Amino acid sequence: MYRKGKVFLLMLLAVVLVGCNTKVEFRTDDAFVAAKKVFESNAKSTNNTVGDISFYKPPTMRVDKESTSQTIVLTKKSDSFYLTINPNEKKNSRVYYDELLSDEPEQLIGSQTFTKDDAFGFVVVIQKSENIVELIAGVGGAKIATVTDEKNITPYLEKMMEIARSVQQDNK
Repeated sequence: MYRKGKVFLLMLLAVVLVGCNTKVEFRTDDAFVAAKKVFESNAKSTNNTVGDISFYKPPTMRVDKESTSQTIVLTKKSDSFYLTINPNEKKNSRVYYDELLSDEPEQLIGSQTFTKDDAFGFVVVIQKSENIVELIAGVGGAKIATVTDEKNITPYLEKMMEIARSVQQDNK
């Protein structure tokens, strides 16, 4: 009886460990679904302005003092997010996406594009090292990127798409 209990506990532990060690590809799939949902819903109302750029800033992030209207730096805990704005591009621009994939990142885990109305959006996940990924989300002339732990893929890409989707530029 004691031996069977040990075997059962070992099997249970193995199942739990496999479940906790979700592969990055599965996390990416969930993140892409979440980002698409955000992209296809109405943009969040803007609540922050830097220069002539208005955007939604999640309450858990803060804007760095050194931010400009072309590069806005947001921080959450120890992670930095770089929101880059090209004022010459409209919501349907593919420039950032095409430029990013023209170099074909060596460790590309995946990318997905979205279109709705007259807007083009995308998300990209690139493996940087073991357990570390670069996340990029963009809508038209707005692109936001960060480097973080794999466990942050879904919540971060969701927030990043909310931010990119909300960006408002004068006359764009």
